[in-house]
Amino acid sequence: MEDACRDLCVDAYPLGEQYDPDNLPRLADPATATAEELALAWRKNWQPGQEIRIRFLDGDHRLHRRVVDYANAWLEHANLAFVFGNRAKPEIRITFRGRDYWSQVGTDALRVGYADPTMQLGGLDADGPVTITRRVVLHEFGHAIGCIHEQASPAAAIPWDAEKVYRYYRDWQGWDAEKTYHNVLLRYSARDAVFSGFDPDSIMQYPVPDFLTRGDFSIGWNNDLSAGDKSFIARAYPPHHP
Repeated sequence: MEDACRDLCVDAYPLGEQYDPDNLPRLADPATATAEELALAWRKNWQPGQEIRIRFLDGDHRLHRRVVDYANAWLEHANLAFVFGNRAKPEIRITFRGRDYWSQVGTDALRVGYADPTMQLGGLDADGPVTITRRVVLHEFGHAIGCIHEQASPAAAIPWDAEKVYRYYRDWQGWDAEKTYHNVLLRYSARDAVFSGFDPDSIMQYPVPDFLTRGDFSIGWNNDLSAGDKSFIARAYPPHHP
Protein backbone atom coordinates (compact mmCIF):
# COMPACT_ATOMS: atom_id res chain seq x y z
CA MET A 1 0.00 0.00 0.00
CA GLU A 2 2.82 2.37 0.74
CA ASP A 3 3.95 2.45 -2.90
CA ALA A 4 0.66 4.08 -3.87
CA CYS A 5 1.54 7.28 -2.01
CA ARG A 6 5.33 7.51 -2.04
CA ASP A 7 6.98 10.87 -2.75
CA LEU A 8 4.21 12.59 -0.81
CA CYS A 9 4.33 16.38 -0.77
CA VAL A 10 3.67 17.76 2.71
CA ASP A 11 1.69 21.02 2.69
CA ALA A 12 3.60 24.06 3.92
CA TYR A 13 1.42 26.94 5.11
CA PRO A 14 2.42 29.98 7.18
CA LEU A 15 1.57 29.54 10.84
CA GLY A 16 -1.89 30.64 11.83
CA GLU A 17 -3.56 30.32 8.43
CA GLN A 18 -6.95 28.65 8.43
CA TYR A 19 -9.12 27.45 5.55
CA ASP A 20 -12.88 26.97 5.46
CA PRO A 21 -13.77 24.07 3.16
CA ASP A 22 -17.52 24.73 3.36
CA ASN A 23 -17.74 27.94 1.34
CA LEU A 24 -17.13 26.62 -2.18
CA PRO A 25 -17.06 29.03 -5.16
CA ARG A 26 -18.31 28.51 -8.69
CA LEU A 27 -16.41 26.63 -11.39
CA ALA A 28 -14.47 28.38 -14.13
CA ASP A 29 -13.86 27.05 -17.61
CA PRO A 30 -10.06 26.52 -17.91
CA ALA A 31 -10.25 27.12 -21.66
CA THR A 32 -11.59 30.66 -21.25
CA ALA A 33 -10.82 31.66 -17.65
CA THR A 34 -8.98 34.88 -16.89
CA ALA A 35 -5.90 35.09 -14.71
CA GLU A 36 -8.14 35.87 -11.73
CA GLU A 37 -10.20 32.69 -12.20
CA LEU A 38 -7.50 30.07 -12.14
CA ALA A 39 -6.51 27.49 -9.52
CA LEU A 40 -3.88 29.55 -7.73
CA ALA A 41 -3.91 30.22 -4.01
CA TRP A 42 -5.68 33.53 -3.46
CA ARG A 43 -3.30 36.53 -3.71
CA LYS A 44 -0.21 34.32 -3.63
CA ASN A 45 0.79 34.48 -7.28
CA TRP A 46 3.77 36.56 -8.44
CA GLN A 47 3.48 39.39 -10.93
CA PRO A 48 3.49 38.34 -14.63
CA GLY A 49 6.94 38.91 -16.05
CA GLN A 50 8.60 38.90 -12.62
CA GLU A 51 12.12 37.57 -12.12
CA ILE A 52 12.16 35.14 -9.20
CA ARG A 53 15.61 34.72 -7.67
CA ILE A 54 16.44 31.17 -6.54
CA ARG A 55 19.34 29.92 -4.44
CA PHE A 56 20.44 26.37 -3.61
CA LEU A 57 21.39 26.15 0.05
CA ASP A 58 23.12 22.76 -0.33
CA GLY A 59 23.33 19.82 -2.73
CA ASP A 60 25.83 19.17 -5.52
CA HIS A 61 26.11 20.94 -8.86
CA ARG A 62 24.89 17.98 -10.92
CA LEU A 63 21.66 17.87 -8.94
CA HIS A 64 21.32 21.65 -9.24
CA ARG A 65 21.49 21.36 -13.03
CA ARG A 66 18.74 18.74 -13.07
CA VAL A 67 16.48 20.89 -10.93
CA VAL A 68 17.06 23.92 -13.15
CA ASP A 69 16.28 21.94 -16.31
CA TYR A 70 13.04 20.46 -14.95
CA ALA A 71 11.82 23.63 -13.22
CA ASN A 72 12.21 25.62 -16.43
CA ALA A 73 9.49 23.52 -18.07
CA TRP A 74 6.97 25.81 -16.33
CA LEU A 75 8.53 28.82 -18.05
CA GLU A 76 7.59 27.47 -21.47
CA HIS A 77 4.04 28.45 -20.53
CA ALA A 78 4.24 31.07 -17.75
CA ASN A 79 5.49 34.63 -18.20
CA LEU A 80 8.02 34.41 -15.38
CA ALA A 81 11.79 34.16 -15.13
CA PHE A 82 13.81 31.96 -12.76
CA VAL A 83 17.21 33.45 -11.92
CA PHE A 84 19.40 30.85 -10.19
CA GLY A 85 22.47 32.02 -8.30
CA ASN A 86 23.96 32.94 -4.94
CA ARG A 87 21.99 36.14 -4.42
CA ALA A 88 21.92 37.65 -0.95
CA LYS A 89 18.12 37.78 -0.63
CA PRO A 90 16.56 35.33 -3.09
CA GLU A 91 12.81 34.80 -3.06
CA ILE A 92 13.15 30.98 -3.19
CA ARG A 93 15.74 29.00 -1.21
CA ILE A 94 16.06 25.25 -1.79
CA THR A 95 17.44 22.59 0.54
CA PHE A 96 17.96 18.90 -0.23
CA ARG A 97 18.31 17.92 3.41
CA GLY A 98 15.78 15.81 5.23
CA ARG A 99 13.33 13.40 3.61
CA ASP A 100 10.23 15.49 2.88
CA TYR A 101 9.09 17.33 -0.24
CA TRP A 102 7.37 20.69 0.25
CA SER A 103 7.33 24.28 -0.89
CA GLN A 104 5.80 27.49 0.28
CA VAL A 105 2.95 28.50 -2.04
CA GLY A 106 3.79 31.49 -4.23
CA THR A 107 4.51 34.69 -2.38
CA ASP A 108 4.23 32.95 0.99
CA ALA A 109 7.98 32.48 0.42
CA LEU A 110 8.41 36.18 1.19
CA ARG A 111 7.15 35.54 4.72
CA VAL A 112 10.01 33.14 5.53
CA GLY A 113 13.24 34.42 7.08
CA TYR A 114 16.19 34.60 4.66
CA ALA A 115 18.17 32.09 6.71
CA ASP A 116 15.51 29.41 6.14
CA PRO A 117 14.53 27.35 3.08
CA THR A 118 11.27 27.97 1.25
CA MET A 119 11.42 24.61 -0.56
CA GLN A 120 12.65 21.18 0.52
CA LEU A 121 13.56 18.50 -2.00
CA GLY A 122 14.73 16.01 0.59
CA GLY A 123 16.10 12.74 -0.66
CA LEU A 124 16.70 13.72 -4.29
CA ASP A 125 20.17 13.04 -5.64
CA ALA A 126 21.97 13.52 -8.92
CA ASP A 127 21.86 9.81 -9.76
CA GLY A 128 18.21 9.22 -8.83
CA PRO A 129 15.53 8.10 -11.29
CA VAL A 130 14.76 10.79 -13.87
CA THR A 131 11.00 10.24 -13.70
CA ILE A 132 10.82 10.74 -9.93
CA THR A 133 13.17 13.73 -9.89
CA ARG A 134 11.31 15.48 -12.71
CA ARG A 135 7.92 14.76 -11.14
CA VAL A 136 8.95 16.10 -7.74
CA VAL A 137 10.63 19.22 -9.14
CA LEU A 138 7.69 20.09 -11.39
CA HIS A 139 5.25 19.60 -8.52
CA GLU A 140 7.16 21.67 -5.97
CA PHE A 141 7.88 24.47 -8.44
CA GLY A 142 4.17 24.46 -9.23
CA HIS A 143 3.61 25.32 -5.56
CA ALA A 144 6.41 27.89 -5.72
CA ILE A 145 4.61 29.80 -8.49
CA GLY A 146 1.29 29.67 -6.65
CA CYS A 147 -0.44 26.39 -7.52
CA ILE A 148 -2.33 24.50 -4.84
CA HIS A 149 -2.72 20.74 -4.66
CA GLU A 150 -5.28 19.74 -7.26
CA GLN A 151 -7.16 17.57 -4.78
CA ALA A 152 -7.59 20.71 -2.65
CA SER A 153 -9.35 22.56 -5.46
CA PRO A 154 -12.96 23.43 -4.68
CA ALA A 155 -13.76 21.71 -8.00
CA ALA A 156 -12.46 18.35 -6.76
CA ALA A 157 -15.03 15.72 -5.81
CA ILE A 158 -12.83 12.82 -4.76
CA PRO A 159 -14.97 10.27 -2.88
CA TRP A 160 -12.54 9.84 -0.01
CA ASP A 161 -13.35 7.28 2.67
CA ALA A 162 -12.32 9.62 5.47
CA GLU A 163 -12.11 6.93 8.15
CA LYS A 164 -9.71 4.87 6.03
CA VAL A 165 -7.69 7.97 5.10
CA TYR A 166 -7.18 9.00 8.72
CA ARG A 167 -6.24 5.44 9.74
CA TYR A 168 -3.85 4.95 6.80
CA TYR A 169 -1.86 8.15 7.35
CA ARG A 170 -1.79 7.57 11.11
CA ASP A 171 -0.30 4.10 10.60
CA TRP A 172 2.01 4.99 7.69
CA GLN A 173 3.18 8.52 8.52
CA GLY A 174 2.23 8.89 12.18
CA TRP A 175 0.04 11.88 11.31
CA ASP A 176 -2.68 13.08 13.63
CA ALA A 177 -6.15 13.87 12.28
CA GLU A 178 -5.42 17.58 11.78
CA LYS A 179 -2.30 16.98 9.68
CA THR A 180 -4.07 14.35 7.57
CA TYR A 181 -6.97 16.72 6.98
CA HIS A 182 -4.75 19.58 5.84
CA ASN A 183 -2.54 17.41 3.61
CA VAL A 184 -5.14 15.09 2.08
CA LEU A 185 -8.78 16.00 2.68
CA LEU A 186 -8.75 19.80 2.75
CA ARG A 187 -10.46 21.75 -0.03
CA TYR A 188 -9.90 25.48 -0.44
CA SER A 189 -12.73 27.95 0.05
CA ALA A 190 -13.90 30.94 -2.01
CA ARG A 191 -11.84 33.27 0.20
CA ASP A 192 -8.61 31.35 -0.35
CA ALA A 193 -8.55 30.10 -3.94
CA VAL A 194 -9.77 30.72 -7.42
CA PHE A 195 -9.79 27.70 -9.61
CA SER A 196 -10.50 25.89 -12.87
CA GLY A 197 -12.29 22.60 -13.37
CA PHE A 198 -10.75 19.61 -11.60
CA ASP A 199 -7.84 18.15 -13.61
CA PRO A 200 -6.98 14.57 -12.53
CA ASP A 201 -3.98 14.64 -14.92
CA SER A 202 -2.40 17.70 -13.28
CA ILE A 203 1.16 17.49 -12.01
CA MET A 204 -0.30 19.02 -8.83
CA GLN A 205 -2.49 15.94 -8.26
CA TYR A 206 -0.90 13.08 -6.37
CA PRO A 207 -2.19 9.50 -6.70
CA VAL A 208 -5.49 8.56 -5.13
CA PRO A 209 -5.43 4.81 -4.37
CA ASP A 210 -8.76 3.06 -4.65
CA PHE A 211 -8.42 1.53 -1.17
CA LEU A 212 -8.83 5.05 0.30
CA THR A 213 -11.98 5.94 -1.64
CA ARG A 214 -15.60 4.85 -1.78
CA GLY A 215 -16.68 2.97 -4.88
CA ASP A 216 -14.36 2.41 -7.85
CA PHE A 217 -12.26 5.59 -7.95
CA SER A 218 -8.50 6.04 -8.29
CA ILE A 219 -5.90 8.33 -9.87
CA GLY A 220 -2.43 7.16 -10.87
CA TRP A 221 0.91 8.96 -10.95
CA ASN A 222 1.19 12.10 -13.10
CA ASN A 223 4.76 12.67 -14.26
CA ASP A 224 4.54 15.79 -16.44
CA LEU A 225 2.58 18.98 -16.94
CA SER A 226 -0.91 18.28 -18.21
CA ALA A 227 -2.66 20.23 -20.95
CA GLY A 228 -4.70 21.84 -18.18
CA ASP A 229 -1.55 22.82 -16.25
CA LYS A 230 -0.10 24.49 -19.34
CA SER A 231 -3.33 26.28 -20.19
CA PHE A 232 -4.09 27.79 -16.82
CA ILE A 233 -0.52 28.74 -15.91
CA ALA A 234 -0.27 30.59 -19.22
CA ARG A 235 -3.44 32.47 -18.33
CA ALA A 236 -2.29 33.10 -14.78
CA TYR A 237 0.97 34.62 -16.03
CA PRO A 238 0.08 36.04 -19.44
CA PRO A 239 2.60 37.76 -21.72
CA HIS A 240 2.83 41.52 -21.64
CA HIS A 241 1.25 43.28 -24.59
CA PRO A 242 2.60 46.67 -25.67
